Amino acid sequence: MAVKDLCLAGIADSSTLDYIGKVSAVIYLCGCPYRCPWCQNPDLVEKIEGVCKTLSIDSIISALKEDYLIGAVSITGGEPLMQPAVIDLLRELKKETQLCLKIDTNGCYPERLKQALPYLDFFSMDVKAPLDERYGNAIGLPDKWEEAVKNVKKCLDLLKGWDKPKEARTTIIPGLTDKNEEIAAIAGSIKDVGFDYYTLQQFRSGATLDPKYNKAKIPAPALMKELGRAAKEIMPDTIVKIVTQQKGFEEIRL
Repeated sequence: MAVKDLCLAGIADSSTLDYIGKVSAVIYLCGCPYRCPWCQNPDLVEKIEGVCKTLSIDSIISALKEDYLIGAVSITGGEPLMQPAVIDLLRELKKETQLCLKIDTNGCYPERLKQALPYLDFFSMDVKAPLDERYGNAIGLPDKWEEAVKNVKKCLDLLKGWDKPKEARTTIIPGLTDKNEEIAAIAGSIKDVGFDYYTLQQFRSGATLDPKYNKAKIPAPALMKELGRAAKEIMPDTIVKIVTQQKGFEEIRL
């Protein structure tokens, strides 16, 4: 793969969900160093042939310039910062368009995040579990939890000095992050970063990376609200939201 190429699954023309307040295109980059057993994008994580393809940065930018509905671009994955060329994409998009730029990341590449932040207008980071040995279970790499937590903490430190809109997200996974204590622990570890938003996402069963989660019970909306309140109590100045299949986005108020 050439330096100016990216491996991606495709580009969604428009979304009203991925960039708060704007219609955005969504670029789905392939590859991820984690193996979260509950992952709902296994084809992207494992870079399945026929799903993932190589495309030049010039081709990506040309396609985005032809999309007149959008005001922003959201780059997600997989883990977008896994590919060094994503920095080139951000740089060229800033040069050639007026689009606002956002990246979703899992916090495993702090040095690359440092390179990306000057080009971004919005940022979203997954914090998958409390920042201890439980993190290893959430990412499917129990022996590497210390390295993962170290990288997450580095990313959080970087974000403390970044004054543009930023969001933390946690997916509520049965048996992993579905207890008040777990969400309270996560909220406590991120409350001083200055996140504008903290979003709790409802786990969706289906084609997960580990088949045992394919038919796992989806967290009930009532539980989602309870967990949202646990987070809001610790982060009163942050907009805390839950998102469920049943009701979409809901802001939690105490």
